[in-house]
Amino acid sequence: MTSTSTRDDGLTGRVEVYGKAGIPVYLLLDMQEERATVFWVPSAKGYESHCTMPFGEKLAIPAPFDSVLDTTSFGAPKDEGQA
Repeated sequence: MTSTSTRDDGLTGRVEVYGKAGIPVYLLLDMQEERATVFWVPSAKGYESHCTMPFGEKLAIPAPFDSVLDTTSFGAPKDEGQA
């Protein structure tokens, strides 16, 4: 899950590092853009495949999980001053 301070690292650095390390699937919840991205097929360059869906949609998570993530209840956190 991203925050304003970790978003750039989650979208770039971790994708490359996790892919090179052979992590089979990396799920990133981008709270600022309200979308979910799944990366798979790790390689020496990072990941070869990815899919992004806006919150409110269903996102297929590939093997080894072979599941569907329903993001209908996901959303950006509200500011503390909001009711």
